[in-house]
Amino acid sequence: MSEQRVPVGDDPVAVLRVAVDGAVQAVLRLDPRGADARQEIDRVLAGYAAAVAPVRDRLRDVVDRMPNGPVAAALGFLRDAGDQAASGDVQAARAFLLAGRTALFRLAPAGPDA
Repeated sequence: MSEQRVPVGDDPVAVLRVAVDGAVQAVLRLDPRGADARQEIDRVLAGYAAAVAPVRDRLRDVVDRMPNGPVAAALGFLRDAGDQAASGDVQAARAFLLAGRTALFRLAPAGPDA
């Protein structure tokens, strides 16, 4: 998931959801014990960050309106994933990324019918 655009229109939550889904798909294929696992998790998280960068301010607005909501929880878990990756703990980064995706389950699915 390297710096690709997420084609979900103007909805920041949909952008977040699709970006997290892409990161989770990449991370599930990752062997956390592999020699290049740390570089790969860094690449996945950088791709996620690039995908949500255009809507980051609007996601903050959502968090301000619902500080205990699923978007706030997901962003917190993703921040934790980045912290764990930076410290070299690939398995913990993977777990926090999956927790972030789980937090988004409470939202309606992204896409044209949502």
